[in-house]
Amino acid sequence: MPVSERGYGSAGIERRNMGLDIRVFKGLKKVNNPELDEYGYPINEYTQWKPGAGMEWSESVWPGKGKPLNYNEVYEYEKSEYFYVGSYHGYNWWRDCLNEFAGNVAFQELIDFADNEGVIGSELSKKLYEDFRIYHDRAKEYSEKIADGLWWFDKYCEWEKAFEMAKDDGAVEFG
Repeated sequence: MPVSERGYGSAGIERRNMGLDIRVFKGLKKVNNPELDEYGYPINEYTQWKPGAGMEWSESVWPGKGKPLNYNEVYEYEKSEYFYVGSYHGYNWWRDCLNEFAGNVAFQELIDFADNEGVIGSELSKKLYEDFRIYHDRAKEYSEKIADGLWWFDKYCEWEKAFEMAKDDGAVEFG
């Protein structure tokens, strides 16, 4: 496992390996009669979002994880943030450690979810935020005992922040 998932190019510009990017939303409200482009997505992409095909697929595999959202609806959002989880390999290592640390007791809805696309809605985000909050101190202790524990705990904190934001009528989009 690499110590860092990021690197810098010759011009000093940050570059990232291919991997999992997460977009988090807070304060989603359904838009009635949104203005859409020729592909059916909102023209106003700076304040509106449509879960679309990624959520349609994840709901076909893990029904209900996107509740209360509908993949065909357009939502206006109060706030949106991005974060880079890491390479797919790094994310799966992180998730394996999360499962090992929690002992199949917590976080299972995240552990048993896609590593490439999909949407987790506010209902499940509330539950996952509680898992991250409750296990925070134990996760810190666990991170001190594993290789690349600093990186692992940094990602733990990013996920905790993401689900804290998404629990308030939001969503977590994998992409």
